Amino acid sequence: MRGDQMARQWKIIQFVESHRNGISVADLAEKTDSLPRTVYRDLDALLDGGFPLYTDKDGKNSLWKMMDTYKGFPVPMTRTELMALYMSRDLLRIFEGMIFQESIETLFEKVKAALLPETIQFIEKVAGSVQIDVGPTKNLSGFNEIVKDLSEAATSRKRVEIDYRAVSTGKLTAQRKVDPYKVWIMNGAFYLVGLCNMRNAIRTFAMDRIQNYTVTDESFEIPDDFSLEDYMQTAFRVMRGKPEKVAFRLTPGAAHVVRERIWHPTQELREIEGGGIEISVEVPINYEIISWIMGFGSAAEVIEPESLRKQIQEEHVKASKQYK
Repeated sequence: MRGDQMARQWKIIQFVESHRNGISVADLAEKTDSLPRTVYRDLDALLDGGFPLYTDKDGKNSLWKMMDTYKGFPVPMTRTELMALYMSRDLLRIFEGMIFQESIETLFEKVKAALLPETIQFIEKVAGSVQIDVGPTKNLSGFNEIVKDLSEAATSRKRVEIDYRAVSTGKLTAQRKVDPYKVWIMNGAFYLVGLCNMRNAIRTFAMDRIQNYTVTDESFEIPDDFSLEDYMQTAFRVMRGKPEKVAFRLTPGAAHVVRERIWHPTQELREIEGGGIEISVEVPINYEIISWIMGFGSAAEVIEPESLRKQIQEEHVKASKQYK
């Protein structure tokens, strides 16, 4: 099959590349679980594709090698690294409309220029069998400057002043001083994570809810023990709070969706009779966990806490009335 051929040829490139002293066709055949004549055909195809392969005699053996120099790319990257980088461009669509987009496009143009046309054709054939969807993202096209400036502030350890409208209350807090620790991308949105000097606590600020901002000359230091991963342990996705045990059951038809992924580091799964599962997590009870559970519709039943069970029950009643 064509897909098997592409995968095999990719492996051949990697094996030749990693064996600087050369590798024989017999060894390539063994490593790719192929016949030698198949490897020869693949090598011919790669040569036609512009890959700088050549053979070198080692006694009676012919070893396949790759030329040390590669066309015009100043960064010391291997061919397969260049190819993988070029194929990763779909992953960076989240930056569409932002200041990063122009630099990303320029980067990929340079990568493309460093590869021969035949190599590009080979890459496009490989990439054609894989489609990457980054999912829904916020439209941040009007936030180029704030993302750029706050990213630079985080890098240079400069305190910022922001006017911020909280999603929970809708109230605007003016001139809130924040030490920007990290610019964080989550679920297609940009966040600023840092020490809020007004609250004397680390907070998460959605970039699109920052109304005004100023980068000050005041410096700060990030504590050595700060870890974004540890900080987000008390969140289900973005919204943090006091964790509580949340447990619910899923019917067999929906159970496979949860089995196949890790939704939260604290999750525990238990198989139940009939093919369903029971899942429990330690998370704050807020809109994020409620919307996730309700997304399973009638396939989900909350076990605990009782307050959450009643809340979701009321939401389902309200929803059903809208369809009468």
